Amino acid sequence: MGLAEDLKALQDLRDKGEMSESDYAAARDTVIGKQIPPVGNFKTSNFSIGSVILLAGLVFLVWYFVRANVGSKQTSDIIRTAVRAPITLKDSVENLPAASWRALVLSLPYPGTVDVSLQVVQGNPIDVFLAPTDQQQAMNRQEWNNVRVYADFNAVNTKTYHQTGRLGQGSYYLVMRDNSLGVLSAKASDISVKVQLNP
Repeated sequence: MGLAEDLKALQDLRDKGEMSESDYAAARDTVIGKQIPPVGNFKTSNFSIGSVILLAGLVFLVWYFVRANVGSKQTSDIIRTAVRAPITLKDSVENLPAASWRALVLSLPYPGTVDVSLQVVQGNPIDVFLAPTDQQQAMNRQEWNNVRVYADFNAVNTKTYHQTGRLGQGSYYLVMRDNSLGVLSAKASDISVKVQLNP
């Protein structure tokens, strides 16, 4: 990433309240310091090495402060977002009763490739689709034919699901739906859900 993108990522973290003003200033100075070209004379070079060590120390202090106040997983996610590293958005086992549906919120901090894997550990086959969050009212009314979805992520009556597609930054619903009645089928299904975001 260039200087402009780095600064924008830091500003976004500050605007969301995930980074204090002083942490933002220290991280901003670190990013800008990396862009200053080295000067040729020996005395300045020694000063530059000292500056780099000082900046590395500041970055470590910012990381430690955020980790201590926010938590290690959230700190890792903040750093991964800033440098656009792969992030695990979901890794859980969900229980879905027969003749019902569930929407899991996927919040993408940056645009990238989303890899979704579902496995029905026990229970009934399910329908799967991905919808923007503005489709919530249609889903609540169960007007499934009117719900706008991303076709790359659709599956019908499946127990094993794996899809990959490119999505923009924002929030989405990963919808799992069990159309069985639970009479001649399982009363509920356990579904392993893994979602990863890659740059």
